[in-house]
Amino acid sequence: MESQTNKLLQKYWEGKTSVDEEKAIKNSFAKTSEKSFEGLFFEELKKRKSVEGAPTFVIPKQKTKLLWKLSSVAATIIILIALSIGFFNSNDNNKYAINDPKEAYEISQQALMMVSAKLNKGKIYSENLDRINDVKQIINK
Repeated sequence: MESQTNKLLQKYWEGKTSVDEEKAIKNSFAKTSEKSFEGLFFEELKKRKSVEGAPTFVIPKQKTKLLWKLSSVAATIIILIALSIGFFNSNDNNKYAINDPKEAYEISQQALMMVSAKLNKGKIYSENLDRINDVKQIINK
């Protein structure tokens, strides 16, 4: 009997017992008159359970519903503001439109000249890279 109780206690402290096994352990310690460490533990556990009762968890439903309502209203307002800003800013797309073909040609020519100048500047750097590659090939030979 004692070896079976010891095996059950070992399982209990490892957290591997079933509810029926825990009841058997508690009953066996309740029946014995000698006070071992485990017997005192289960006795104290029984006292605390009778005083405190079963733990209850209360989730305040009012606050969570109110929070959801407020967050949904705030999200709706933010979406409406974002849509209205996007709608009113879309009307200003034509302020850079050019109706005169000659003026449009001159502006596009200036833009292409600027891009060409930047490309030529980049070409100078690429020539330097070619020189570096030539030197690298000489060193590696």
